[in-house]
Amino acid sequence: LKDPTHIYSAVGPFNVQLQVTSGAGCVHDTIIVLNTIHAQPTAAFTVSKAAVCLGDNISFTSQSNGGDGTIVGWNWNFADNSPVVNTQNAAHLYNAAGSYNVRHFITNSFGCNSDTAVQPVKVYAIPTVNAGPDMFVLEGGTGTLEPTYTGEDNIYLWSPSDYLNSTTIARPVTKPLMDITYRITVSNPGGCSSFDEVFIKLLKGPNIPNTFSPNGDGINDKWIIEYLDTYPNCRVLVFTRTGQKVFESRGYKIPWNGSLNGKGLPLDTYYYIIEPENGRKPVTGYVTIIK
Repeated sequence: LKDPTHIYSAVGPFNVQLQVTSGAGCVHDTIIVLNTIHAQPTAAFTVSKAAVCLGDNISFTSQSNGGDGTIVGWNWNFADNSPVVNTQNAAHLYNAAGSYNVRHFITNSFGCNSDTAVQPVKVYAIPTVNAGPDMFVLEGGTGTLEPTYTGEDNIYLWSPSDYLNSTTIARPVTKPLMDITYRITVSNPGGCSSFDEVFIKLLKGPNIPNTFSPNGDGINDKWIIEYLDTYPNCRVLVFTRTGQKVFESRGYKIPWNGSLNGKGLPLDTYYYIIEPENGRKPVTGYVTIIK
């Protein structure tokens, strides 16, 4: 071989022999002595944080060894088309989320280059989250929280934990015993986070009294139906024994006072249909006007 190359694994010395043969078959050789083979430098470095949020600096510290020479040059490549950095240590700010393989090598005073050390870093975008619209949940029932969000490798945390089947999944189920506001925080390994809140309204079943006394004494003068105000689209119908409609209301902001067209109705038993809506079935029954 005319111009060979060779990598030595030890520092020497080594005798290198060159032998040539002419076309006539004559052979001649020569030997030179390589007294010193310099050890190859080794590159190594540490990273302040291997996962960061977009907009955070990352610090890189060279832990390289110059072998039998001193380190005279450093090379940092951040894998994002930014200029190479030639300082011993470096800091870098990435302009886009993604995964990057950072490369580092050194040169010693004998002109020997090290191998290249490689370490991955990951830059996360700031996640977004919308906890979803406020919800109604029927008493004794359940509701699934339905947030929307963006991000990668997301970590979810709901608070408070009351009535939830889990606080660390994206879409937990709640079975509330009272009105409650939940906060969802979405974060990632880079330390970025966002949060939002959602209000859960517990819809208790209407508490329907079966008597009232519209006699003007200020006590129990109206047919007050507890919790019906939480069903703004409810429909209330009241009929006589013979089927005559004496009261109808969409919503129940103004309770029935036992009259029809401004005139008090006789003491009697009347029959109602209440359609709460919001997922609750209609309720039927009777109410008696007493004095």
